[in-house]
Amino acid sequence: CRESIIRVQSPEGVKRITATKRETVATFLKKVAKEFGFRNNGFSVYTNRNRTGEITASQNKSLNLLKIKHGDMLFLYPSSPAGCSSETMDTSVSQGLRPVGAPQVVEDEIDQYLIKQDGKIYRNRDQQLTQQ
Repeated sequence: CRESIIRVQSPEGVKRITATKRETVATFLKKVAKEFGFRNNGFSVYTNRNRTGEITASQNKSLNLLKIKHGDMLFLYPSSPAGCSSETMDTSVSQGLRPVGAPQVVEDEIDQYLIKQDGKIYRNRDQQLTQQ
């Protein structure tokens, strides 16, 4: 049996997973989980970027029956932000904690003033530009 390479794109990047034509979807998804560091199905895999054509482990089919072949690109989306066990950095940033070793930054007084403004430039009406 010839091995195929299936590309799987996730928010973290693209990884290549080797598979055989006769491999079941469940076996393939286990390889994907291992490669991306997910545990207990914290992700979904789709054939299309717009999250259509979901590939589920309950489909007791081979990759060949689903028309997944060598060189195809599949799209992985985590089910929850904390779904990936190896990505502890993302959860700490989302909770507002700064990473270890990051310097404490003190903004200039002008930057603190400007952040409070709405960003609009106010000016009087120019008589040359208005039509009457």
